[in-house]
Amino acid sequence: MELLLGLLVPVITFGSIALAVRNGPFKNRWWRGENFAGFAFTVAWICFLVGFVGPMIFAPGANQGPLLGVLYTGPFGAVLGIVWGAIRTVKRRN
Repeated sequence: MELLLGLLVPVITFGSIALAVRNGPFKNRWWRGENFAGFAFTVAWICFLVGFVGPMIFAPGANQGPLLGVLYTGPFGAVLGIVWGAIRTVKRRN
């Protein structure tokens, strides 16, 4: 069971990054044709990295600093990315 979880975490991580790069705003220069799910993954990863790495840089003595990214900024970024991507999709279709 631990081996399965140990393999599942990197697969999900790299899979979501690949989805964000393939379908997100990095697809082309003017952000046309991206999928809103890829846009959501892109915003979520940026928010997660800010919340995970930021406390390690600015407060290295805090032993629970990376939990900010895992519990707060990552999920908040996913919700923000979904809403933002849906609004962009609706505006683009009109």
